[in-house]
Amino acid sequence: MGFYDAIRVGASGAADSAYTVDRSLRFNDDDSPYLAYTPSGSGSNQMTFSFWMKRGNLGTQQTIFSSGEVNARAHIYFDTSDKLNIQPFNSTGANAYIVTNMLFRDPSAWYHIVVTLNNAAYSDMASTINVYVNNVAATFTTYTTGTPTGGNRLNDAQAKRIGEMRPDSGNHFDGYLAEFNFIDGQALTPSSFGETNAITGQWNPKKYTGSYGTNGFYLKFADNSGTTATTLGKDSSGNGNNFTP
Repeated sequence: MGFYDAIRVGASGAADSAYTVDRSLRFNDDDSPYLAYTPSGSGSNQMTFSFWMKRGNLGTQQTIFSSGEVNARAHIYFDTSDKLNIQPFNSTGANAYIVTNMLFRDPSAWYHIVVTLNNAAYSDMASTINVYVNNVAATFTTYTTGTPTGGNRLNDAQAKRIGEMRPDSGNHFDGYLAEFNFIDGQALTPSSFGETNAITGQWNPKKYTGSYGTNGFYLKFADNSGTTATTLGKDSSGNGNNFTP
């Protein structure tokens, strides 16, 4: 992993937004990179992920975020067809997940991805999960096998990873991540994290100013003075939920 400076992220990368994203973090899958954090307890079944992403390698399974242990885990990842998968529950014999119809195959583009979940009703994921890409709602297909039980595993008390699949320590992400927000307790819309430029029509980032909830975090990758949980993995939400490289 490494820092990249003065990144102006947006649908086309143009530097016309009033809010500048100073840095992104580069993940090279050849180095098996990841960031790790374990919360002190379970959070809400309502949550929002918001992050800006630019892909590197394509056509391989790559993890953005994962959580949990064997028989109680959850993942956000790209599959080998370059579709985004949101899997709030995965175990032996019981799975619940969605797969976007959209393909993410442009390595030159910054994508702003927002994922919201508003409860743990695995039997009705079409109405409990939303995915937005550059402020546009993405269509997806839902899948459920067996009988998933328990709360949403993406926000439980188990270990979390950014860039690596839990618990098997593989499927590493390759590309750039920036402005990684996780909101515990709210299902928000993209307007909390971005805005449309009135002249160009481009979707650009803006600073999130709301609350984060107990397990929430904000990784802006702004401190390149070291590679620790209080520098590279520092949580800037005020919660102190720092990630360890």
